[in-house]
Amino acid sequence: MSKTMPSNILTTTSAAGSLLTAFRAHVRRRVLPAPVSLGFDAGSREIAIQPEGQTNLVTQLGNVLLWAYTLSDVTAKWWRTDGDRLHISIRGRTTTGARVRVYGGGHFSECLGLVSLAPDETDGVSIDELYLFHTALREHRQHEREVA
Repeated sequence: MSKTMPSNILTTTSAAGSLLTAFRAHVRRRVLPAPVSLGFDAGSREIAIQPEGQTNLVTQLGNVLLWAYTLSDVTAKWWRTDGDRLHISIRGRTTTGARVRVYGGGHFSECLGLVSLAPDETDGVSIDELYLFHTALREHRQHEREVA
């Protein structure tokens, strides 16, 4: 005799389907950097997006900010890893209420001393601070090109 185990497959599928629908609605009619990684977590009901970008911090941060500006209720944090990388993560909501996490980063050496985090330290940061940080990095990069 076989017992049928209860399954939550319909609930999981329904949550994942809702997240996919929310993602499609959010990107429709918007020009945003394409994700290189896109995840739908039915358990936490969150969409995780790592936007495309080169391997430099300026591009990664710029692409994260482009996504951030399309969300509401945005919070952000940055983390310096033990491997000397800077990870930036923002969380917000789409207009339909779906929770979204957008993340990216680069080598901590690219921060130009503008971020004071010890290895393995995390801190909250505002979107305005990230924008100013991005602007300073971009200007420094432009200045290097002009000098070269």
